[in-house]
Amino acid sequence: MKEAATPDALKRNPLNDYTEGWFHITLNTRGEAPVLGYITGDHNAEDGSENAPRCVLTELGRKVEESWKRSPSIYPGIENIEFQVMPEHVHGLVHLKAENKKHLGQIVCGFMVGCTHGYWDTLGIPWREMTYVKGARAPEWQDKDHTRSFRGPALMVRGYNDVEAVTEEEIEIKRQYIRDNPRKRLVTRSRPDRFRVVRNGQSWNWTLERALAAVAADPRIGCNPEKCLSLQGKVSQRLKRQPGDSRLLALDYVGNRALLSAERKVSLICHRADAAFFEQQKESVMRVAREGAVVVSAFVSPKERDIMKQLMQEQLPFIELMDNGFSDRYKPGGKAFYSTAENRHVQMTCWKYEYQPEQRDEHGGRIPSISREMCLAMNELVRIISGVSDDWWK
Repeated sequence: MKEAATPDALKRNPLNDYTEGWFHITLNTRGEAPVLGYITGDHNAEDGSENAPRCVLTELGRKVEESWKRSPSIYPGIENIEFQVMPEHVHGLVHLKAENKKHLGQIVCGFMVGCTHGYWDTLGIPWREMTYVKGARAPEWQDKDHTRSFRGPALMVRGYNDVEAVTEEEIEIKRQYIRDNPRKRLVTRSRPDRFRVVRNGQSWNWTLERALAAVAADPRIGCNPEKCLSLQGKVSQRLKRQPGDSRLLALDYVGNRALLSAERKVSLICHRADAAFFEQQKESVMRVAREGAVVVSAFVSPKERDIMKQLMQEQLPFIELMDNGFSDRYKPGGKAFYSTAENRHVQMTCWKYEYQPEQRDEHGGRIPSISREMCLAMNELVRIISGVSDDWWK
């Protein structure tokens, strides 16, 4: 019952070793109450400057920060790498060293207990005088201060989200993400229209029949009717439908709407058969992008992502089809956050949202969550949006 009631984002990954490694954790206050501080500064100011973005902590926020700093003295096998208090949540990057014997959940639990005790201090609750004594007639005092207690309210919501960082690059990305939280909050606040998810859009050309036909047209799938029907069924289940009419497909997007109605759009789909001509394809795509065309792609293959990196570097506009739906509080991450803020990036999805924890192989590499049949459907949507054939660049 507990497992069924726990949101997917708060569940642990059964493949992770939660006693050793680098983990980025996120905890929210109850009801997302902004009681830990407030964001101030100029989002254009440089880090370290007088007006750099920052979170000014309340008394309670300072107690939460102190609880985080105390953790290594309580659990000697851990090292605190990065920490950021936001008004209604906290982010931390912790390193569980080889000598650590505690599960990450126990360490987070101890931190949450410290936060709740600091909360009780600010509320004036004499919780120290109500400590449970073994053999006493009040077993209700022996409860979980981090989630529920008879002595006072808990500060944090039950559960936490964790993401494991394996490589040095991933660790640095998590550190930068945590540091950038106040700046991103100010950017979002100053440009709310650019980060508002527009839901349940519709294109009359984007139909279930066309999506399923794209799956069946693949030679590796269409040659096996039974397999084809099975994969078409999976795609059909994942596609987002219009509220009130499940026969119609829906599209969600975030970013500059003007890019969707641009006069000239071109597709970017890298086929294996054209691998020898990739440099020619890249040159053609970049040339028309510099001339004002909007590039449309799912950016799934390494070659497609190489071109997206170049588009980012040259600050050229593009539309990116995503391999998952948007959660309730979705915002673009990483460099996509800033390209969206600068009106040169749209992220669009045709899928229902599903929480997808990171999967890794035995060597620690990421296992893509997207399937071949999903790629086929997304590439068909690329053709619909761009209005050109795959080989326009030849």
